[in-house]
Amino acid sequence: MFYIESAIPWIGKTGKMLGATVNKIFKQHNIDLTREQFIVLKLLEQNNGIPLLDLVFITESNKTTLSRLIATMEKNNLVEKKTTKDDKRIKKIYLTKFGLNTIKSTTPLVYKIVEKLQEGLTSEEINTTINTIKKIQNNITNLNN
Repeated sequence: MFYIESAIPWIGKTGKMLGATVNKIFKQHNIDLTREQFIVLKLLEQNNGIPLLDLVFITESNKTTLSRLIATMEKNNLVEKKTTKDDKRIKKIYLTKFGLNTIKSTTPLVYKIVEKLQEGLTSEEINTTINTIKKIQNNITNLNN
């Protein structure tokens, strides 16, 4: 009865389904991008030149996984890594022109995906879901402290 009485497995399953769906739709539209790469590009669009360690913190990823993701994105000319003049150990991540064009062209598609996924939900249902998930996230934070 754990699955019936708990929202947690449903949240996890929904997250996995969402990631797979976004990746599938990108592939169907011949967009060489993953959901994780889209998230990083979106973060850089909002704050270009984020240090790698800050991206690790923001994305709640581990450094090795994110470093591999950034390396792939560099190879695909989406981002570039630069060291700072003050401290050569600090690597900042910047959007390339191609990366900026990619995020600008894919964002409308992602908005359409979100609209489709929320089809049939009222504003009240969406707000209730958001507030419920925020409470669960707060409980997770409190459990980890």
